[in-house]
Amino acid sequence: MNARAALTDEERRNLRRNSLALADALTRDKGPEAGLDFLRALFARGIFNSPPISGEAYTAWRRLADAAPRPPVPAAGPRISVIMPVCNPRPEHLRAALDSVLAQTWQDWELCIADDASTREDTRPLLEDYARRDPRLRLVFRAENGHISAACNTALQEAAGDWCALLDQDDLLPPEALAVVAAAVNAHPGAQMFFSDEDQFVERDGRREHLNPLFKPGFDQDLLLCCNCVNHLGVYRTETLRALNGFTPGLEGAQDYDLVLRLLAAYGAEAFVHIPRVLYHWRRHEDSTSADWAAKPYAREAARRARATFAASTGLRATFPVPENSIHAHTRFLPPRRPPLTTVALLADAAPVPALLDRWPEWLERCGLACEVVLVCPAGEREALRPLAERLRARTAVAPSADLFALADKALRVARGDVLCFQRLNDAPLSPDWAAQACGALLRPGVAAVGCRSLSPRGFFRHAGYAVGQQPAPDGDMLPALCPAYQGLHRQSGGYFNWINLPHAAPAVRLDGLCCRRDLLEDCDGFDARAGLWADADFCFAAWSRRGLRSLVLPLDILSAGSTAPVVASTLLRERWGELLAAPPFQNPALAWSPGGWHLRL
Repeated sequence: MNARAALTDEERRNLRRNSLALADALTRDKGPEAGLDFLRALFARGIFNSPPISGEAYTAWRRLADAAPRPPVPAAGPRISVIMPVCNPRPEHLRAALDSVLAQTWQDWELCIADDASTREDTRPLLEDYARRDPRLRLVFRAENGHISAACNTALQEAAGDWCALLDQDDLLPPEALAVVAAAVNAHPGAQMFFSDEDQFVERDGRREHLNPLFKPGFDQDLLLCCNCVNHLGVYRTETLRALNGFTPGLEGAQDYDLVLRLLAAYGAEAFVHIPRVLYHWRRHEDSTSADWAAKPYAREAARRARATFAASTGLRATFPVPENSIHAHTRFLPPRRPPLTTVALLADAAPVPALLDRWPEWLERCGLACEVVLVCPAGEREALRPLAERLRARTAVAPSADLFALADKALRVARGDVLCFQRLNDAPLSPDWAAQACGALLRPGVAAVGCRSLSPRGFFRHAGYAVGQQPAPDGDMLPALCPAYQGLHRQSGGYFNWINLPHAAPAVRLDGLCCRRDLLEDCDGFDARAGLWADADFCFAAWSRRGLRSLVLPLDILSAGSTAPVVASTLLRERWGELLAAPPFQNPALAWSPGGWHLRL
């Protein structure tokens, strides 16, 4: 296949729709490698460079991943205790789960099973049969049903391994899962917990179909406050599990989530290591939350209690409203009781729109904080903006040009506040108490900048911070390109796992709606004019690289009639931050952004 041949949109759609059948035909005619080469060529041509990820794209991606050599099995490493609570499983599901452990390429494991007083007559004989076959199975039959937390704690009591991996009775581990974990343990001796990517699967007519891959963004403690974005495969240091007193009875449905939050409170974000590989297959059936969160409504309440306990134990000032149709919390950060002085910098980078100017007193009044206001404009606009400055009791500063970053740099030099919030004068902040929420999110350990989401008048996202995508170079190679994240997605769409509607870390955030500490911005030399349109990303990358401080996107909306930033492989950014663009923080290496959605990359 000629990778440079032009294709029409219809040809692309047909190739995607028929990709697996064509690969199967090539495999039958010319052998397995021919079918795999065909799928590789489709990825190279960008046939799968659009959503959805699930379906043909993920099946093709999995075929190529499965055909790659398995990771080597470490020569030495930890003993891993697999913790499995069991209660009235379907026999075929339990057999599959047990067989997936027996098939592990890493052999230094034990399987600690606590049967929680199952009433099915076939459960005990099945477990005892497997225990006779392999002495690494350790069985405990509880006399009374205590639910999943109690059963997990019983299994934990039996664990003799250095690490504990959690496996549900109807899910599956791929054969290399524990070997990859063992290698990660060897590489990260200070870690307390490892977690991997995962997917779901269904079985139809004797065939297993994998779907809904969850490619996680690394350890994102802000997203974790909203949902259990760690989840499967979770592997914990055994002594740490016991120090935390295991699983909390009464929080069934969110017992894993509660455990992760307590681990974060006790050990900090550095205790977590993400393994960017699909090492867990979550069975989807009518009784599981993988199919429908409403299958376990008690999980909502348990998750709420877990979040409240975390906030109380860490002093976090936040509320966690949960919409009726969701299990995810929409975290609202609260500012400190005595917030530092905040400067709202209004940047006049375009001719003022009178109808918008009249709204700014209202928008500032409801921003949630008592703020200093600085109005920054080119010299030619100063007189026109004088009445607004008087109404807002704002100080006016003149920048040498209407360039947005030149205006922001002038604001930095004249602001008196310790916290700076940048807003374009012709944008409209739609979210109430936007400054208070941004300040509350910012003034926590580890945060460099907080950004908002920008909407077009028709309700489509112009950006929700930055993501990294790919752009073809003249020689045909693909270069990392900085993209406006979620550009083109409608506000009513949840996007990938609804994360756009939740606070989450991102590689970088945009200047319009950006909130940061003045001393950090000064330490990073402000907004470097040499970075051009991407001076805000340059600042965020500098804060991450020099200080390990993350950028955070909040679901606070700004209505903007301005233009949408292009997708560009910036030469300066590649020279300065090539490693970060190649492996962007808080973005899974299997994902790249293109307008309209995430797509898979090999």
